Amino acid sequence: MHAGVPQFVDIEDQIAFGLTGKQLLWMGGAVALLITSYGLFDRQLFFAVGFFIVVIFGSFAFWRPQGVSMITFAGFTLYFFMKPKKYIWKRVYERQNINMKKASLAQRKKSEAAVVQKHLPNSGQLKRIAWELDTKK
Repeated sequence: MHAGVPQFVDIEDQIAFGLTGKQLLWMGGAVALLITSYGLFDRQLFFAVGFFIVVIFGSFAFWRPQGVSMITFAGFTLYFFMKPKKYIWKRVYERQNINMKKASLAQRKKSEAAVVQKHLPNSGQLKRIAWELDTKK
């Protein structure tokens, strides 16, 4: 028994005028907002607001940046700016107005100053240590 496997399941069906259901809903929302703004504003303000309504709703209906719908892309953008930023390492300077060259020089000076001077025992201490090692096994 053979079953037909549907192809192109990721492509939305076109409903009317070559537009998908989502595109028709976005365009219907734009028309509703244009009618409302026509009743609320005078002619010049209506054209200014109407231009932005058409651009915004047109981009949500037809533009697919990086292969995703504009509403999903706007959600990604909002999430990026709202999520907390995590820093693994952040250098803290003693003063904010230090430039990078001065900071690296100060870092080197600190590391050189941090080198511990080896304390070498004098000859009397060396003889005492040798005698203790020889006598105590």
